[in-house]
Amino acid sequence: MQPGRLRNVLFTALLLAVYYGLVKNTGMGIPCLFRYFFHWKCPGCGVTHMLLCAAEGDFRQAFLSNPVIFCGSPFLVWILGRALRDYIRGGGNVWRKWEEAGMVLFLSVLFIFFLARNLCPVSG
Repeated sequence: MQPGRLRNVLFTALLLAVYYGLVKNTGMGIPCLFRYFFHWKCPGCGVTHMLLCAAEGDFRQAFLSNPVIFCGSPFLVWILGRALRDYIRGGGNVWRKWEEAGMVLFLSVLFIFFLARNLCPVSG
C-alpha cells in the first residue's frame, strides 16, 4: 500500500463530503456546462439530485432523476471500488472480460438514454 495514494483518496472523499454538505444546505451545485452551451441534458444530468435523494432514502425520486445511472450504480460502485483499491496498492487496473463487457453495455445504454431524453422528451 502506498500511503500518499491513500491520503489522496481520503482527501478526495473529504472534498466530496464538503460538496455534498454545500449542495444539501444551499441547493447550489456545479452547473452542467453541456446543458448550458448546447441546451440538452447530458447523460449525467440529474446525478447530483439522484445522490441527494438516495442519501435521504427517497429512491423513487432518485430513480426518476437519472434512471440509467441509478440502475447501473451497483456496477459503477464495483468498478470504482476496484479502481480505488488498485490505485491505493500502486498496481495497474486491469479489467476482467465481464467488466469490460459491462462497461460497454452501460455506456451504450447511457448513450441511448441521452438521445431519448433529448430527442423524444416526455410531455407532462
